[in-house]
Amino acid sequence: MPLWDSRPLRRTETSARSRPDLAEGDAVSTQHDGDRGVGADAGVSAAGTERRQSIGWLRAQWTDEQELAHAIHGTVVGSSVMVAASLHGTLPQVVIAVVATLLVFWATDRYAELLAAGARGPGTGRSRVAAALRHGWPMLESSYAPVIVLLLVSAIGAKLPVAVLAALGVSTLLLAGLGYEAARRSGASVVTALGWSTLSALLGVAITVLKLVLH
Repeated sequence: MPLWDSRPLRRTETSARSRPDLAEGDAVSTQHDGDRGVGADAGVSAAGTERRQSIGWLRAQWTDEQELAHAIHGTVVGSSVMVAASLHGTLPQVVIAVVATLLVFWATDRYAELLAAGARGPGTGRSRVAAALRHGWPMLESSYAPVIVLLLVSAIGAKLPVAVLAALGVSTLLLAGLGYEAARRSGASVVTALGWSTLSALLGVAITVLKLVLH
């Protein structure tokens, strides 16, 4: 029994000794694999560094592309409602119209998301509902700055049309920043991101022009 067990072991050892190139090949292959692993880790690290460098002041506010999309949507909708409500409304009416409209848009968007999640399968528990509601919150957060500027400019004595124009200017800058940030996070160069930033800002410019034409 011991002799029978030892024969395959001897053959294996002899084969390994007679073919040193196999062992060397395995070592080289392992070394190459390690090099590739190190290279891949370095690439990921470099990509992460580039990503961090591309993210500006919006990084802590909205952390992924979908949240940026919600923020752009909320900014455009809020600016449009501000223009429409300011035609015949007062300052409180304009603020209420902007906030109420965005709340309706946010609730509708989140409800649709939850329905889609339920259609994909079970799992629409409290945690998923809370995550879905929280994930769409940038649509409302994007209206904070324009509304605050609207209130501040009105508080210093400016008329409502002037205050609305100031708020629209802030919305345009916000859209430009969101467009740039979204492009940079997708891996676009600075020049390309500036182009997307300009296109996003044109949405705000169009709303501002509409405001001026209607008045």
